[in-house]
Amino acid sequence: MAIRVEPCQWPIDAGCCDAWEDASEEDREFARRVATEILWRLTGMRFGLCPVTVRPCRRKCADQAALPVWAGSPAAPPFIPYMRDGVWCNARCGTCTTECGCSPLCEVLLPAPVHDVTEVWVDGQLVDPGGYRVDDHRLLIRTDGECWPDCQDLEMPHDAPGAFAVTYTWGVPVPPAGQYAAGVYACELLKACTGGPCQLPKRVQQITRDGVQMTVVDPMDFLEQGLTGIPEVDTWVKAVNPHRLTGRSRVYSPDYRPPRRTTWP
Repeated sequence: MAIRVEPCQWPIDAGCCDAWEDASEEDREFARRVATEILWRLTGMRFGLCPVTVRPCRRKCADQAALPVWAGSPAAPPFIPYMRDGVWCNARCGTCTTECGCSPLCEVLLPAPVHDVTEVWVDGQLVDPGGYRVDDHRLLIRTDGECWPDCQDLEMPHDAPGAFAVTYTWGVPVPPAGQYAAGVYACELLKACTGGPCQLPKRVQQITRDGVQMTVVDPMDFLEQGLTGIPEVDTWVKAVNPHRLTGRSRVYSPDYRPPRRTTWP
């Protein structure tokens, strides 16, 4: 998967910006890209959907964990016996990293989170979408009685005989509030670029006019807190990233095995 320096897909809602329709397409696109990149980084690079095609390898835990059985052998519980081709074998249920059950399951692990699957090619043929599902936003499960290929020819195109490829959408969609925040921010950037009045904070701390003195907030305070200084934008940023994380959070624990959930379709 390519290294990202900006979000792949971040729709914006600029319906409240009167200056948006009057601006050129070039200025609007520039403001949109700048606004969405900054908000993407301020929210821990969590949002945005990316189309991607991968060439996965099949993982077969039960086959790899199969051991013969004999009296007094260490192949005792938690090893669970099952029959394979007339041979009694043991599967290490509960300790396997890819299966929750005790029977072989045809699945491949995809870079998560999987939002939806566009198409799957196996040996030059499109697989019927009704023949697979996604569990835990990452496991592509075959459900039509077939299994995924054990190997493939990576020198062949993804849709050629001998190849195995999955095209899917990766990431977390931007919620409506995030689209609105990006629209407000892009609007203010656009107005600043074209010389109009805008809400972007300036580095002014004191203003004196006609004997009246005003003190304004230093915009650096906003920047140090991971904010923009625009209330409509910062409300959403604080809501989705209250601890100012710079990347997606991950939790690893050898003691916890989460249950499997079907996450698509």
